Amino acid sequence: MTTRKIVQVFTLLLISTLSFSQTLTKEMALEDLNEFKTLLAKQSSYYQVSKTDFENHYNEIESKINQRDSIPVYFLAFELERILSNIIDRHANIRMKNFEEDDYELYNLYLPFTVSSLDDHVVALKFNKSTKEYEYYFPKYPFLKKVNKIDIDPFLENYAYRRNLSPKNAKRTDGLKDLRDLGEIYFKQGNTTLKEVEITLTNGSTDKILTLPLSDRRNWYFDIGSISLNRNYSKFGRDTDFDLNKLDKLLTDSIAYMAIPAMISYDENPNLESYLKATIEKYRNAKALIIDIRGNSGGTRDILNTLSGYFVQPKQSPWVANVAYIRSDQYLDEDVSSMQSRFLYNYNSQLLSDKDRETIDAFHKDFKTEFKVDSNKFSEPYYMVLHNNQSPLNYTIYILINEDCFSAASVFTSALKGLDNVKIAGVTTNGSSGRSREFYLKNSNIRVKLSTMLSFQRTGKTLDGNGTPPDIILERDEEQVLRKKDSQLEKLIELIKN
Repeated sequence: MTTRKIVQVFTLLLISTLSFSQTLTKEMALEDLNEFKTLLAKQSSYYQVSKTDFENHYNEIESKINQRDSIPVYFLAFELERILSNIIDRHANIRMKNFEEDDYELYNLYLPFTVSSLDDHVVALKFNKSTKEYEYYFPKYPFLKKVNKIDIDPFLENYAYRRNLSPKNAKRTDGLKDLRDLGEIYFKQGNTTLKEVEITLTNGSTDKILTLPLSDRRNWYFDIGSISLNRNYSKFGRDTDFDLNKLDKLLTDSIAYMAIPAMISYDENPNLESYLKATIEKYRNAKALIIDIRGNSGGTRDILNTLSGYFVQPKQSPWVANVAYIRSDQYLDEDVSSMQSRFLYNYNSQLLSDKDRETIDAFHKDFKTEFKVDSNKFSEPYYMVLHNNQSPLNYTIYILINEDCFSAASVFTSALKGLDNVKIAGVTTNGSSGRSREFYLKNSNIRVKLSTMLSFQRTGKTLDGNGTPPDIILERDEEQVLRKKDSQLEKLIELIKN
């Protein structure tokens, strides 16, 4: 082997060793913290509109770092994660590329039962494999009141903090997912020895205190109403041979139904566009159409662009569906490709017509964003404009949503809300529409994901932090929480029939 090759091999080994290091020097950690500060200031969109005292947070982290000689990468990652929790950006997150979870026993221990929400309560549940339904963990005391002597609401507020600024329903649902991963919560607080948990259950008048060992199995909760969790649709978006006809059916009283488990692109399934068009035609004479997107975590806007042609009525076309601004350090002289893929165009784009621009001008007379967009940091607006096609539907379309509708699914909801023949039913979506980008910190290789776009609904409110509220509120009831039946869908069907 030549000297040059030896040097190359040694260099690769050195890089590999550095890349997989689990600790940092004090100087390296501070360098990554400063890099993180710069990323938020120059790349993040929603950081600019946050009201948190970030400098105080930074100073606290610096103080913690300066008290240590060696800084675990996970320590820095968790501190940065706490900072991101103060930004409404729903796409923002922190990931450790080289974190070995199996090295830490507590990180892989979980709450010994599953949890869900019912009205304002948190319910403790267990899954019955024979009935495929949930049961109360302790039937006489169905509600979870405290965890290790801390009331459940402040516990979630203080420890399940990653989604603190989500819409109300999404915050509770996502917080309970964090509670499920109880070992991770305590590991992030510096506890590495926890083996059991004290829980307080209640029926509203009397309490029951139990001390239980943590579980080595993650106890999932699957909402029967979230179609993305339906086994019939599990291969949608992952298998090009998936039978798309499984997605639609004719319900009682000539009510048509179509499930959309994910907002996949037409590149992912070349048959999807023709299926959507054929399905609309198949149910053209139906009484109503339900589009079920509960649990849909997003993807692209391809499906929205196709279906909106049938939903937008001639008198409301063109329809300004979304207004967005991107960081001004991006290329702004022409349509940015990532914006075009979202069907977002600047005012002078060749892809907008004169009639589109007239509609935008009229729209802006009443449009006001919930906060002032800094023209020194953000571009001129980009617009998503929807149009009717030659054969729009002449009956009502109901979009069935829940708090797990995320990203492109939340855009789908907000873009169609307000159309004369569209009604949104369910509970407020999770929100989020941010044109996210990934960045890697130099020393720790921590991945920082940030949104680089401000995205506004027609109301002037951002999707992030607000979500889109329904026109018809349909909360989950006890029977749905226990997986006995899909109450939200059944109630919507009855509403349409009557």
